[in-house]
Amino acid sequence: MAEGRREALLREYGEVSSNFRLLTDIRFKLLALLPIATALAAVVKGDSLGVGSIPLSLFGLVVTIGLLTYNTRNDQLYDGLIGRAASIERSLGLQDGAFANRPQAWLSIPLWGKQRWKVDHRTGINVIYGASIALWLYGLVAPILELARRTVLSVLPPLFNVADPAVWIQCGALVVAVLLTHVGARVVRRHNKQRQEELRARASAAMEYALSVDTSHAALDRDFIELCSRLSGLKPEVVGARAAFYARVDEGSLNHYLQSGSRELAASLLVAQLTDLPPGWLFDCLTDRRGARAAQ
Repeated sequence: MAEGRREALLREYGEVSSNFRLLTDIRFKLLALLPIATALAAVVKGDSLGVGSIPLSLFGLVVTIGLLTYNTRNDQLYDGLIGRAASIERSLGLQDGAFANRPQAWLSIPLWGKQRWKVDHRTGINVIYGASIALWLYGLVAPILELARRTVLSVLPPLFNVADPAVWIQCGALVVAVLLTHVGARVVRRHNKQRQEELRARASAAMEYALSVDTSHAALDRDFIELCSRLSGLKPEVVGARAAFYARVDEGSLNHYLQSGSRELAASLLVAQLTDLPPGWLFDCLTDRRGARAAQ
């Protein structure tokens, strides 16, 4: 490896490690503040069956979902940084680097049937966010159930006149909140899995097509542009304009954007420039280096 290339990789490795630590720090700050803020708000709002607590619970639920969305995006960047750091370590010959050989979560606790409690970062994070969302949902459902009970009571008092309705309302609201949180989490996980499989399939198709398309002809190949558009979510016009730019660039300047190498590497760099996706991930989708297809 040329000395200049090695120095550039070492500097990038330092930046990647710094960003990795920053995202980790942000994650733990959010995890520290969220449950405390949620518990304090639950105490401050007072009567859980009062209609006046609905706005605060709704606000807390929206904010928690917003933080969860932000954290999920950070997780994507977090995984990308780990992958890039591992790639740099391999390029530098550090095959036993901290990122290149990052140990998988190996501990899981059996629960019931085939269900297991996986001991890893994502499980802990999901538990904290799930508990916070369930608590805010409880704050929404409880007063709504109480309002419904009073409305029905005014029509059918003999059937719904119980000695201590607050206990039943609170228990029912808790069950509903937990069920809604559980169902919501399952729906999100299922959609996430389907989306990942879809993206990998589209990335593999785009890469295979890129192997058969010359860079100078990419802008004229509508099928290739459409594949990259569906993969990236960008409009076909945007992808086409990018492809047209690389088709116009002279061969000497083209190496500045698309480094020479194997056909697979060139294809991954071309698709990456058109879709804003990591070339390493595109290469893995084509070759199944990470065994994603076997895991499905």
